[in-house]
Amino acid sequence: MSTSAVAVSEPRLERALSLSSCITITTGAVIGVGLFTTGSAAAVSMGTSAIIATIIAFLMVLWPSLLYGEMGAALPLAGGTYAFAKRAISYPVGIFCSWNYTVAQIGIAGAEALAFANYFGCLLNFLGYTSPVNEKVLASGLIVLFVLINYFGIKAAGKFQNAFMFFFWGMSTIWFFNVLKDVDFANFMPLFAGIPHEVTSMAQLIVAVWWCFAGFETVVGMGSEIEFPQITIPRALIISPFIVYGVNALFYWFLIGITPLDMVSEVSGATAPFASAMNAAGIVGLPAIILCLGITFGGDFSTMNPCITGPSRYMYTMSKDGCFPKVLGKLHPKYKSPYVAVLTIGVIALFLIWSGSIAIIAAMCAFSQMICYMIGFLSYIFLYKKEPDLARPWVAPLGTVGAVVNLIVYGVVMVLAVDWSALPYNLVLCAACLAYYFFEVRNRPMPEAAKELEASELVLNAPDAEEMASLNKEYRYWKWGAVIVFVAASGAFALGSLL
Repeated sequence: MSTSAVAVSEPRLERALSLSSCITITTGAVIGVGLFTTGSAAAVSMGTSAIIATIIAFLMVLWPSLLYGEMGAALPLAGGTYAFAKRAISYPVGIFCSWNYTVAQIGIAGAEALAFANYFGCLLNFLGYTSPVNEKVLASGLIVLFVLINYFGIKAAGKFQNAFMFFFWGMSTIWFFNVLKDVDFANFMPLFAGIPHEVTSMAQLIVAVWWCFAGFETVVGMGSEIEFPQITIPRALIISPFIVYGVNALFYWFLIGITPLDMVSEVSGATAPFASAMNAAGIVGLPAIILCLGITFGGDFSTMNPCITGPSRYMYTMSKDGCFPKVLGKLHPKYKSPYVAVLTIGVIALFLIWSGSIAIIAAMCAFSQMICYMIGFLSYIFLYKKEPDLARPWVAPLGTVGAVVNLIVYGVVMVLAVDWSALPYNLVLCAACLAYYFFEVRNRPMPEAAKELEASELVLNAPDAEEMASLNKEYRYWKWGAVIVFVAASGAFALGSLL
């Protein structure tokens, strides 16, 4: 069968994601409930020194983002790190990575769905109502909603993602201006005053802030659905870390500014630091409603969407490669979505929510995500050894050095971030994955059709002059937006520490 025959005889994933959609998918996957829970708790406990932890966390994702940008541009395939690892290292390593990634994403999806139920309940309370619906019912409804969105294809998912993120940014801006008058500059101490004396304590705070940057690589998992990926993927992964830094730092700045100094300990120990801080500062009514609206229908929704889109592409690609049932590799004839894989992700998430297992899966996320990142860095190194002549449309600066450095850094982060109570479950998952490969996949060769389909995906069209001008214009807008939010956040902390 020829490559062209594959293209004609089978439906294909559709290249429909623009730079804007790639950026909102990446930033949305990162900016979730974690910003308003563990990250904020760490930030308020450090005071002005939170900006140091935020800068370190930003640097911990900037270089990796560039590495993934290079690999994504060279191998714009569905399945992201799985596609990189199976090609650069080995097929079993790719499968091992995919299992861990899928578990992490489903865990995040379920946890975000339950968090939505909690924040929605808070929103109703602020409005003077009590939610009559069980949180599991609300969480399940949210899972069903995003399964439906993704069933209708990547175009629909991309448009909804843009809407969710711009709604979140809009509500955040309104909230900033509403509470600006309540910021007390006396709350901002000298820059280094909040750094703990113990190195391990500081490291754990940095990790807590870093979790609000994790997920930066999400968009490469949709590589087969991105327009002009050789240009779009690197640009999205260059810009996104700066936007995430700016948004996170601005929220930390306002949280520190409105939290009375005698309430810092209570707020840092709260499950909802922002709600606790606003209550302590006497900020009620409209600002609380605005923030809850932004979190529930913006931040939470924008994280849920990629959590369905991403793992379904991994399942789809693994099915095409012959290591999952063929039915998971089916594409919808009209919407070009891997609809069976999407539905499967939804069913698994619903089962975990109703069985009460989602807490365990969510606790496993740290270990699983770290495994995936470290495999990604190894893939970068091995890809240069295995395919030095591979066309690389964009090259990360000091890429091999960055891969080695981050392999070490993320190994340390894994030790600090892992939930030790969930580690036995992680080990069982890893053992099950290896057993699945050795007993189910090892003696089954990858279908030639899958290899040819992958090869055809790497034949990319170059934009014409008009398209290139449009791409550059869109990139300039996003670049200036990222610069503005980055400078505004850094300037706010500088101002706070100087006054």
